[in-house]
Amino acid sequence: MKVLIDTMYIAALLADEKLKRLAVAIDDEKIDAIASVISLTELVKILGSKDERRMRNTIRKLKSSNLRIVDVTSVIAERAGEIRLHYDIPTADALICSTGIVSNAKHVLTDDKHFEATSKLIKPLDLRRLLKMIG
Repeated sequence: MKVLIDTMYIAALLADEKLKRLAVAIDDEKIDAIASVISLTELVKILGSKDERRMRNTIRKLKSSNLRIVDVTSVIAERAGEIRLHYDIPTADALICSTGIVSNAKHVLTDDKHFEATSKLIKPLDLRRLLKMIG
């Protein structure tokens, strides 16, 4: 099962005990987890504003994990523009969303309500539902 992981869950994967089951499923490759390179930008800003050392450590761990970080291509960028045009989602989230769509992910793990607008393109999942799906 290929799942796009939104930024809010990426940092938590390494730190939050509640996400341990998800992290193990990714490590065991039960989930083909992908993330947009845009999430790295968001993580540097969010984590770095609190603790730069922790931020660098987190980024290093993410890069060495089984979470596949997908670069923005011209196809992803164009699709993000279409999402911005038709669904009025913020640019960073449109890029994240289009990364999942272009990468053929069927679901996005997120709590952001604006992803509901794109549910015909990629279905939003909360953590509880995703954990239920992986057993």
